[in-house]
Amino acid sequence: MSALPRKALLDAMPHLAGLSFPLDEAKLLEIVNAIKEAPSLPNAPRQEPPRLHPSMPPVERHRRIQQYIEAFEYNFTGENFFNVKGVRQNQSLFRVLELAKRVMREALPIKCVEAVYLGIYLTQSMQDMERLPLIFNSEIGGHRYGHIVLLVRYNGKLGALGLSRRPDLMYKAWGFETLSDIIAEYKRSYEHWSHSLLKIKIGTIIPHEGSGKLLDVVDWAHTVISLKGQTWEETDLVLHRKARSLG
Repeated sequence: MSALPRKALLDAMPHLAGLSFPLDEAKLLEIVNAIKEAPSLPNAPRQEPPRLHPSMPPVERHRRIQQYIEAFEYNFTGENFFNVKGVRQNQSLFRVLELAKRVMREALPIKCVEAVYLGIYLTQSMQDMERLPLIFNSEIGGHRYGHIVLLVRYNGKLGALGLSRRPDLMYKAWGFETLSDIIAEYKRSYEHWSHSLLKIKIGTIIPHEGSGKLLDVVDWAHTVISLKGQTWEETDLVLHRKARSLG
């Protein structure tokens, strides 16, 4: 899914340069419709959501969902096209699912939060696949960064869905034995990019379709682990306790 080049877009519609992001839903719809109707712009290709039959092995569904997420270009603009404040504010699962549908409909470049929303939406009916939000806070050169992925667990092992500027900070193929194993793998990836991990935040398992919990607030950061002044062995013990509480 390739977005229109920024220069071509601004040449055809120079008034877009003065927009303030994030846009509210009405303004975004207005801009998207204006772009669609601009005769001088080529049509941006749109990828259809993956076909995910219940009989398909979960590892294949996992792979296809990730391929679909990666088909959205990463949003390098520094601004959010969507008002995705759910990981910082109280937001119901229903709202997350509705925003995911909007992301799919508008087909604009996305960041890690929208990718997690897509992962939740596309696995919502998959009772055999547990979903768990995982947030990282890191630092490099005095600058702090936040990132989120969606852990998935099926057949007793873990993988992850997500999107990042860095290929090793998003998708993880299924096969990690424990929560500690997969987080340690992300830690190695952060170290590869010279980032120091400051905190790890682990949410609660996201309820599926038919659970009667669509209006419940998503708990993105139920367990917060600070890595400052703590050895990885001490962190590992906390992660094992968290894993036992998840069942």
